[in-house]
Amino acid sequence: MSLPILSVPTYELEVPSTKQKVKFRPFLVKEHKILMTLAEADVDEVSRVIKQLIDVCTFNKLKIDKLSNFDVEYLFLNLRAKSIGELIKVIVNCECGNEINHTIDINKIKIDKKKGISNKIQIRDNVGLVLRYPTFEEMLELFENKDNAKVFFTISKCIQSIYTEKESYERDSFTDEEADNFLSQLTKEEFAKIEEFFINLPKVIQDIEATCDKCGKVNKTKLEGLQNFFV
Repeated sequence: MSLPILSVPTYELEVPSTKQKVKFRPFLVKEHKILMTLAEADVDEVSRVIKQLIDVCTFNKLKIDKLSNFDVEYLFLNLRAKSIGELIKVIVNCECGNEINHTIDINKIKIDKKKGISNKIQIRDNVGLVLRYPTFEEMLELFENKDNAKVFFTISKCIQSIYTEKESYERDSFTDEEADNFLSQLTKEEFAKIEEFFINLPKVIQDIEATCDKCGKVNKTKLEGLQNFFV
């Protein structure tokens, strides 16, 4: 006689950047075991496993490689909440040197999106460009890479279109190398306009307020980054 097949609950959430409704299931024990190895994995492996996990748990309904970095983080944390638990224990370091044991609720995560930051950048009076949000894999490259040339190239891949007063050049009309060459012709002041977009990208954050039991100080900070959730 065969063993029973266990049913898995499903939930629904909204993809932050697209507002698309998507159903998802918790990840299973076998998937959790793989997840626990990511703390020691390289960038490529982290990206591959997390994207694959989200893809499977959302029933292959999303174009994972097209999702923004904060979409992937938001989806992953919601998966984590329903799969392992909504509460996570963290340590907050107080200025007095004391370590505060604190518990956070993943359900309270939010998207921190700066006002007044546009993806349409006017470089010069007659030249501008439109940027897209970097993918999860591209953001990992930006964080991990110490090679300025590679960072520059990663940014160039996020150019969606380039326009002048008379023409618009869409992404499929130029290569990554041509985009990289275009950026290399900008002045430092012009490139700073593009940097501002990347510096102020939407982020998945959670506000933390923890009172030190030694000195009584109320420590306020923000938690971000998936490395805090690989447990």
